Amino acid sequence: MGIIEAIQSISNPVLDWIMRIITETGDVLAFIVLGVILFWTIDKKFAYKLMTTLLFSASINGAIKSFTGKLRPYEEGAKPILQKTDGSSMPSGHSQNITTAATFMVYKYRNISWIKWTFIALAILVPFSRMYLGQHYLEDVLVGMALGISIGVLGIYVYAKFPNHEEYVGLAFIPALIILMIFISEHQVFVGGGAYIGLTVGYLIEKRMVNYDIKGPLKTQIYKVLIGLTITLILYFGLSFLFDLIGEYNILTAIRYFLIAFWASLGAPALFKVIFKNQKEV
Repeated sequence: MGIIEAIQSISNPVLDWIMRIITETGDVLAFIVLGVILFWTIDKKFAYKLMTTLLFSASINGAIKSFTGKLRPYEEGAKPILQKTDGSSMPSGHSQNITTAATFMVYKYRNISWIKWTFIALAILVPFSRMYLGQHYLEDVLVGMALGISIGVLGIYVYAKFPNHEEYVGLAFIPALIILMIFISEHQVFVGGGAYIGLTVGYLIEKRMVNYDIKGPLKTQIYKVLIGLTITLILYFGLSFLFDLIGEYNILTAIRYFLIAFWASLGAPALFKVIFKNQKEV
């Protein structure tokens, strides 16, 4: 607690907002935006590998949280600068998310300085922000970072063994995620598991039946992101509102994220193939 109190001693309204913004880069919406931009406009295969590894990591984080049951700093006297968060403090999900993503991004874009250093900086700043905001202790973010880097490296290694069959690698891990969802009731397990299955099934179908060429003029790429991301956010918030009316059931969480990921990996590319049939003319 002494470390958290020392960090929060520099708190001020401007820094509070800066830390709130930084911490959101380790949250689900930031990775949805990153994933769809990569998937629709830059590198489908890499985006799939990155996002499945990230979603698997998130599921593992949720599974571990279900056993640790550790109180967060704000629950033990620290200043709650951010809104209260559900779930165990150990390990830090945001820290694990950003370091998993950073491991992939730094490895892939190690020769592009601004990308490499941006993600290295976020891998440091996001964990710091979690302590500043009273959400996690030092050991929580350190364990999250260690898990994120380890799972990121593992994902890179496994996918490198099957460079042209990444969809089958993804399918191989679905049974493990289903088992987690059967035996562990942690919300994050259902977020990661549902999205992982939706992404993998959608990607498999897209690769076999749609095979949309993501290349295109800048104007087309901007349109794709605007159209696709708008529909993605409508699904994200719309399904949340609809399912909240039914009740808080983990299976609905899994279905919600399955549909979002399925749309992003199959629905959007299929729509783009129809809309931007003559890309060079757009």
